[in-house]
Amino acid sequence: MFSYKVVLILSIVFAIFLVSEAKVYSPCEFAQAMKNQGVNDDLGTWTCIASHESNFNTQAINYDTGDYGILQISHLYWCSDSDTPGKECGITCQSLLGDDITEDIICAKKVFSETVAISGNGFTAWTTYSSCGGDQSSWIKECNL
Repeated sequence: MFSYKVVLILSIVFAIFLVSEAKVYSPCEFAQAMKNQGVNDDLGTWTCIASHESNFNTQAINYDTGDYGILQISHLYWCSDSDTPGKECGITCQSLLGDDITEDIICAKKVFSETVAISGNGFTAWTTYSSCGGDQSSWIKECNL
């Protein structure tokens, strides 16, 4: 027999689940968002990386590595684990978990450009790039970009 407290707790948990449901982008939605933020080159590669990193899930968190959001931005260098924005992108890691991926893209562009300066290839900042090398235009061939 359930008590009213158990029912109340289950109701609250269910309500939190409904409110915190993540947006999962389609490949074309993701590529369009990248383009809207000024990314015009290698959209197929970016889309492949987002697919492999998060399955396009805006609330993806890798608890083993501390990577956040649709592009799995690392808390080690780029976003702050606290409530105070910080690190290289000047944001909190929690801000990378919303449906609006503008901050994710702005930070990813910074990660990319700083990695270019170090290694010559900005995509190497993402470990999943090894699965996304070469021509990745098939990811966006059906998109109206």
